[in-house]
Amino acid sequence: MAGKIITANVETFAAAVAELTKAPAPHYIVFTADNDPSTGKPWCPDCVRAVPPIQAAAARSPGTLLEVTVGPRSAWKGNPSHPFRVDPQLKLTGVPTLLAWSPSGATRRLGPELEACSSAEDVNSLLSSTGFFSP
Repeated sequence: MAGKIITANVETFAAAVAELTKAPAPHYIVFTADNDPSTGKPWCPDCVRAVPPIQAAAARSPGTLLEVTVGPRSAWKGNPSHPFRVDPQLKLTGVPTLLAWSPSGATRRLGPELEACSSAEDVNSLLSSTGFFSP
């Protein structure tokens, strides 16, 4: 079972990473979209498909997962200066993005691969074939 789940957003990211590094290892970060107020679901359809299987896989694994929202669609889409796009340790190109995290930054990354998944089953297969949550 995941030792802990931490949530953050753009404003609280630095503090959440500091908390993550003190939590049980291994450490993972998933970047996702904010919920659309009209639907209650993330505005990003790839996140709707990919994040629940990621959460479930993390829950079955040791360690800690940090879930970070990138903001509303208007803050992310078409914004090359979004803080997570320009951060030298992150350099996000899309959501969802899943990172394995160490004190020096990301050690593994799944981004476009998650976006390419057309179903939760595809996400589960990707996580399994890459051994992402394996020690």
